[in-house]
Amino acid sequence: MDNLGLKLKKLRKEKGLNQDELAQILGVGKTTISNYETGYTRPPSAMIIQLADFFSVTTDYLLNDDPIPYVIDDTPSKIGSHLRENTTVAYGERSISVYSSLSGDANDASPLFQIKLPDALIGGGDFMALKVSGDRMDQAALSDGSIAVIRKQDFADNGDIIAVSLNGNPAFLSRYYRLEDAVVLLAESSNSIYKPVLLSPHDKNHKILGKVIKSIQSIF
Repeated sequence: MDNLGLKLKKLRKEKGLNQDELAQILGVGKTTISNYETGYTRPPSAMIIQLADFFSVTTDYLLNDDPIPYVIDDTPSKIGSHLRENTTVAYGERSISVYSSLSGDANDASPLFQIKLPDALIGGGDFMALKVSGDRMDQAALSDGSIAVIRKQDFADNGDIIAVSLNGNPAFLSRYYRLEDAVVLLAESSNSIYKPVLLSPHDKNHKILGKVIKSIQSIF
């Protein structure tokens, strides 16, 4: 597991190139560059050498799995708005563990890997991250394979995207709304299979693990 896609995106943006421009320089299609950056396909060895030469970096730099010092950020959208903000972020000062799942009882699983984010981007607090699986929140910049950065907290405001566990089961992501007589957990998905989850405000079987504050595009 490496950070090749994210590194390519960072290097491209540092040169001020869009995907079309880089594709023309390398003699490939724009879709090829997009697939490399999202991790959908992996460049062949000859292309990795070509990329390293063009960006004046080593192939080892492209292929190693060091913590990510730069990220491309997509802020989760508010319901009905799906706006994305793409910002290149400078060197990170905080390491955050990324997990494949989060438990409602205790998070004792080994992390998949670490990412680094600057305090200026995420603010204060205690953080964890979840590698998103599935399409439950794909309309809120949280598609399969993306990274949800979560501030640990046990409360939420209306409209927040949260990690929530029901009956001690692994947490899932949902848009949170608290009404006078109900808590509503909404999916934001291109798949109509997901239905609203309705809970009593006094139901102790659900546990908020934290609030999603940033989404990082797929890097693997």
